[in-house]
Amino acid sequence: MTTVLFCHGLESGPHGRKHSWLVAAGHDVRAPDCRGLDLAARIVRIREAIAAIARERREARGEGAGGCLLVGSSFGGIAGLVAACEATAEGHPLEGLVLCAPALLLWPHPLRAPAPTIVVHGRRDEIIPIEHSRAFVRGQHDAPVRLVEVDDDHRLGASRSELLAAVDALSAARRELAST
Repeated sequence: MTTVLFCHGLESGPHGRKHSWLVAAGHDVRAPDCRGLDLAARIVRIREAIAAIARERREARGEGAGGCLLVGSSFGGIAGLVAACEATAEGHPLEGLVLCAPALLLWPHPLRAPAPTIVVHGRRDEIIPIEHSRAFVRGQHDAPVRLVEVDDDHRLGASRSELLAAVDALSAARRELAST
């Protein structure tokens, strides 16, 4: 079973709507509480959670066990992406990332996705312009990164099926690789 690490946004908490969707879909979801933390502190907390999950999986399944699948929303999306890059560099790779309307404009440097990534972003997002996600995906070149544009706003409240489909697609890709 894939462990999903959910990284909530600035205005929400660890057990909000997207977390509930993931749990209801049957995923093993971990959600660090990052309320009140600035970006740097969130990155540290998320990176520590990634490392802890990777250690648990290695202890339970051996050295070849994969890491978690990270789902990050808005502020949690950029914090999760940066933490995933750092954790991967430290030897804790992830299975994939699903970034929901990530606040990419808050990071001053271009980032390269460290694992297969699906970005879900609403065309009517009034907080984070979708063009930031489009530019991020264009800048990934040959990396397995794609953008799913939805008819929704920043909260992605009408995009439950697209979010869950993205998680399922990355989970299925991991299972397929593991079976070969």
